[in-house]
Amino acid sequence: MNQQLKFIFFIENKFYSTESKNQLDDYLNFIQHTFKNFTIIPIYLTLDGEKPSNQQYFILTYERIESILYTILILYKEQLSDNVYKFIEDYNQILKEKFYPNQDQVLQAINIYRNYKPTINALFEETSKLNKQLQFESGYQFEFMMKYKNTINYIFKHGKNILSYSFEQFIHRQFGGEVLYDAHPTTPNLLPPEWNSISSIKLRESNYWLGKGLIVWFEQTNDSRLRLIAEMGPIEYIHRIWLLEQLEKIGLAFRENSKLEKTRYTRFFSQKIDVNKWDDMEELSQAMVALYNSTEFVLLRKQIADMLNYKNSVKNRITKTIENFSTEKTTIQVQKAFKKWVGTKNILENDYRVSSKTLSFKIPLFDAFKEKLGETREKWWWDNGPFLFWMNINSDSLFFTLEVGPIDADKRVLLMESMKEKGIKFSKKGLTVEAKYNRIYSETISIVGLNESDLIHAFDILYGNKELQNILEKLQIIYDETVCKLE
Repeated sequence: MNQQLKFIFFIENKFYSTESKNQLDDYLNFIQHTFKNFTIIPIYLTLDGEKPSNQQYFILTYERIESILYTILILYKEQLSDNVYKFIEDYNQILKEKFYPNQDQVLQAINIYRNYKPTINALFEETSKLNKQLQFESGYQFEFMMKYKNTINYIFKHGKNILSYSFEQFIHRQFGGEVLYDAHPTTPNLLPPEWNSISSIKLRESNYWLGKGLIVWFEQTNDSRLRLIAEMGPIEYIHRIWLLEQLEKIGLAFRENSKLEKTRYTRFFSQKIDVNKWDDMEELSQAMVALYNSTEFVLLRKQIADMLNYKNSVKNRITKTIENFSTEKTTIQVQKAFKKWVGTKNILENDYRVSSKTLSFKIPLFDAFKEKLGETREKWWWDNGPFLFWMNINSDSLFFTLEVGPIDADKRVLLMESMKEKGIKFSKKGLTVEAKYNRIYSETISIVGLNESDLIHAFDILYGNKELQNILEKLQIIYDETVCKLE
């Protein structure tokens, strides 16, 4: 209730219970009389979406509440306190346990109903009369019916369910049995053969339905119709985004949160058909055939099959997408970390460069060499100086190098001879006048799974390496002893 807005949500909760005579009318009349001038929204909350006797009540199911709570947990995790999030998560789990049928009990109910159908029908008829009675009676029969009415109702409701038997008949008729399926008692399901290529895409949850990324199932709706549903499961995020985008291209629409990385399941097709007799196996089987072979679903099956098998197969295409996506994501992380790292080393903005594939920088000692030895005889990187640090950015590693560039040949030979004398190692060709480039230090470091602070530490490790620092000390000596004296 909101006093300020004069608004009331009034919920009548029927969890494994039934209405008494005029109960909903009396409740609503009382609320309307007590809270005059308020906007009142009466809600009839049940397990299976039962219709209220008073049509002014809105219908709500526990399954719908569970779906709403799941969305809240996905979208607002960062905004919720730990206690609130835990409370919603626990309550959501309780709802799942309550409204998802226990399959062993359902199978038992089916067997009991099939063996004792006339008796169960008669008992159910009697319990229906009890629901309308306001006074209690004496006697064993009345006490028995009151004690076991929920059990009788459960057996009657689920016992009439012959979905699994009808589904097996449908499987044999449609596929000759050659298809991946599960004759589940309430949600029989299968993977259409055209979609077998989905097997190349890994699941984040291996216990999802048939262990594949797509699923199709049949179920009975609250209005006693048969519904076919197609769903995308918890496949790896980059594959999920790719497939959702392909489905959008053929006109399918999804909820806004379907593209979030945390989202696991997305239903992308649903279709219903009327069923007159839910205890008629042949009618149910024919209804499944009709839904599965409807014009809309046949077209969708073909379209998705084309997506999964397009050109060189979805595996090659998605693998390439993953590599590009992963490399791009890694590059951005490395670039950000590098910019922070050069700041910690007081390297000026003009003394480093960042590109999509490489990082490079120089130190004051390199500028001192450049002042005495001049620029390179051809364009080299962005500074055209004698020395430069540069790094290649790979998806899983950094390749770090200190290199000598193509300065004037005579001065270069003099420099390289001085480095050799100090014990700095490089290829023999570096002492020739034809030589242009020589790496005098290189190192590779893994960056798999590193966050920003880890990457900054990785740069420290690369630059602070003892061998590299020893080379820099020898270059400083060469400058002080030889190069600075050049005219």
